Amino acid sequence: MPVHAPRFQPPRLTDLEDGDLADVLPGDAFDGLRFIGASLADRDLPDLTFTECAFDGLALGGLRSRGIRMVDCTIDSADGATMSAVSATLRDVDISHSRIGSFETYGSGWSGIRLTGCKLGYVNLRGSALTDVVFDDCQIDELDLTSAKATRVSFAGSRLGTLEVPGATLAHVDLRGLELSRIVGIEGLKGAVIDETQLGKLAPFFAEQLGLTVL
Repeated sequence: MPVHAPRFQPPRLTDLEDGDLADVLPGDAFDGLRFIGASLADRDLPDLTFTECAFDGLALGGLRSRGIRMVDCTIDSADGATMSAVSATLRDVDISHSRIGSFETYGSGWSGIRLTGCKLGYVNLRGSALTDVVFDDCQIDELDLTSAKATRVSFAGSRLGTLEVPGATLAHVDLRGLELSRIVGIEGLKGAVIDETQLGKLAPFFAEQLGLTVL
C-alpha cells in the first residue's frame, strides 16, 4: 500500500506591515503583519486570530489562548516554558527553530503544518485532528495523541521520547526516520508505517502488549 506524504505549501507572505502586540486584547484579529521580538507571555488571551502574519522571536511562556486561530502564518524562534492553546485552529502554518517546554493544545485542529528544528517537551494533542503535518528534525520528549485522528503525518529526522496513541486513529502516519524510545497504547499504531529497523526496536513493546514472554 502506498504511503501518502503530507501535503504542505509554505505560506507566501509579502508586503507585511510592522505589528505590535503590546496592547492585544482577547478576541483581537490581526492580518498581514510582521511581529519581531514580540511577547504574548503570561497573558490570558482567548480567541485571538492571526491571518497572513510572520513572527520572529516570539515570547510565549505562560500564554493561555483557548480557541486561538492561525492561518497562513510563519513562526521563527518562538520560546516558552509553558503554553496553553486548547481548541486551537492552525492551518498552513510554518514553525521553525522554536522551543516550548509544555504545550497544552488538546481538542485542536492542525492542517498543513510544518515544524522544523523545534525542541518540544510535552505536547498534548489529545482528541485533536491532524492532517498534513510535518515534524522535520525535531526533538520531542512526549507526544500525546490519545484519541486523536492523524492523517498524513511524518517525522523525518526527528527524535521522540514517548509516543502515546491509545484510541488514536492513524492513516498514512509515517514513522520512518523517527528515533522513538517508548510507546504507550501500541494498539493505536494501526495505520502507521515503520521500517524494518524500527520493527526490531519495537519488538519488546509488541511482546508486552500481547502478553508474550521472550526467552
